[in-house]
Amino acid sequence: MLTAKRPALRRFWIIDRELRANRFPTAEQLAQLAEVDVKTIRRDLEALRRNHHAPIEFDRVRQGWGYRDPTYHLPAVVMTEGELMAMFLAGQALRQAQGTPYAQDLQRAIQKLSEFLPDEVSVHWQALEQMQSFHQTVTTLQDLDLFRQLAEAVLHHRQLRIRYWTASRDAETERTIDPYHLACVDGTFYLLAWCYDRQATRTFAPGRIRELAETGETYVVREEFQLGDFFDGTFKVVSDPSAPLQTVRIKFAPSAAKYIRERVWHASQRLHQEADGSVLLELSLRSLIEVRRWILSWGSECEVLAPVTLRTDIQHEAAVMSRRAMGVSPREQAGSALEAIQSRQQRRQRKSKKTG
Repeated sequence: MLTAKRPALRRFWIIDRELRANRFPTAEQLAQLAEVDVKTIRRDLEALRRNHHAPIEFDRVRQGWGYRDPTYHLPAVVMTEGELMAMFLAGQALRQAQGTPYAQDLQRAIQKLSEFLPDEVSVHWQALEQMQSFHQTVTTLQDLDLFRQLAEAVLHHRQLRIRYWTASRDAETERTIDPYHLACVDGTFYLLAWCYDRQATRTFAPGRIRELAETGETYVVREEFQLGDFFDGTFKVVSDPSAPLQTVRIKFAPSAAKYIRERVWHASQRLHQEADGSVLLELSLRSLIEVRRWILSWGSECEVLAPVTLRTDIQHEAAVMSRRAMGVSPREQAGSALEAIQSRQQRRQRKSKKTG
């Protein structure tokens, strides 16, 4: 026996199409078209009359169902070509979400949307796949149940007690937090929350939360918390609200300049084209941790001009990398660093005696 394996909205669309065409189909004919049993169609006809006020009646002369009012229109899902393309791109983006907490929910949502489409809609999906696609190289691993708990806590303002692992110290601590916001930055989720232990808003990586429990309390977001202000001066997510804004100036060689020009790396960026084909990138940042790592990824194709502290950090990091590449041991590196410091001190002393 046929079962109601097609969604109700799809069946409603089939019924509406046949009645609007004045074909006066029987319940049996509608059941065959919708691939369900007759009882399901009879329930659908009643639901259309009760819930959608459809003027459906049985015409005894034509021995079939029709609309008493030909001007009636059934509320339907209408998709434009652009919306259909957007739906395809959402399906492609779903591949990028594999392994993330929202992957299953996205899959179900897109499946439901696709089931609402009428049979007449046909798309050459293979051709579209040749046009556009999404690829993600890095995905953070999340505990799905834990992530859902976080999302619900943010939505309903529920206070949490967590056990959190801090990577820099390789230590776990107990924290009481008010979870304010879940931000997805470059495919990675971060939780912004008020930390009672630190008495400040902090950024937490959900994957580092070892345990989570609700305290039973709710909270009100503090007036001083503004999402835009929190990310102000960050290159990605690492913030330092107490630090002043600094102008970071990076010069990229002509070989890298063409790639720098084609993207927006930061909301504050300013680009200056140089006569030799190089490009000067200026950023306004408070924290230099993330931009420092980004600069190192460009290797010799970029040079830090300002601030001096960042330039010195890059120089030191490049020197350590060079010594390691040559096989110099950490102990020897420490000795070389100490010798360099002593040498600088000696030069300063000699210079001081001369000027004295």
